[in-house]
Amino acid sequence: MWHNNSNFSTGVNPTSGLSLGDAYKLWNYRSHDRSVAYMTGAQAIFPLTQIWQTRMALEGIRTHTIDCAIRFNTYTIAEEALRLQRAPESIHDQITVTRAFTPYQILDAVQDLKKNEVVFVLAPAKQFFDGDVAFDEGLFLIQKLVRFFADAHERGVALFVVERPSYAAPAFSTFLSDIRALTDKSRWELYRIGGDNAFRLKHITNGRLAREITSLPAPKVAEPARRAQVYPSRPATSQMEFSFI
Repeated sequence: MWHNNSNFSTGVNPTSGLSLGDAYKLWNYRSHDRSVAYMTGAQAIFPLTQIWQTRMALEGIRTHTIDCAIRFNTYTIAEEALRLQRAPESIHDQITVTRAFTPYQILDAVQDLKKNEVVFVLAPAKQFFDGDVAFDEGLFLIQKLVRFFADAHERGVALFVVERPSYAAPAFSTFLSDIRALTDKSRWELYRIGGDNAFRLKHITNGRLAREITSLPAPKVAEPARRAQVYPSRPATSQMEFSFI
């Protein structure tokens, strides 16, 4: 099952340098030399991007999400904010979400993006292989999606596409081939390396490994009992606490 795991943890980096949770800082999304970023790999790619969005929000960076397959999970955002000792409510207006569950909704959402928006697109390919979409139509539309990504990039949109490694649909190979040239400057691959929450993230630029980050589970340290921080009473967290468009 490809869904968000709110128990995902970025762990610790056994060597000096960026942690998995701060790896988004390698994304050159503002420079004239930017490119569309693309990440694939282990299931944790989806909660990882939401950890990145949380940390970007805490830095004052607004991000938008086009969620194409129910991959956006507000609980991941809230848990990361609380882990960093910040109230989730303090960043709710820094993260907006568009739900798009048909090929035409996805195309419209990408076409509506504006200059300087920072946008994560989650699992866009899935809906083009739906049983209700004829093969020829799906192939035509997913090729159109890549052209729309290129157009958005030219308009000054910072795009980060997050997609699972494979689908049974033959048209997925066409999508991967078409999008490679667009994303060759910034490709990301996340691998599980054994055990719970042990990962390796590779950042690949122009076909060469530019950076590799290893994340191992944080050691469990016994702590003395302490009084928990209490936030003001509020309704239970829900998807609608974030801005949905």
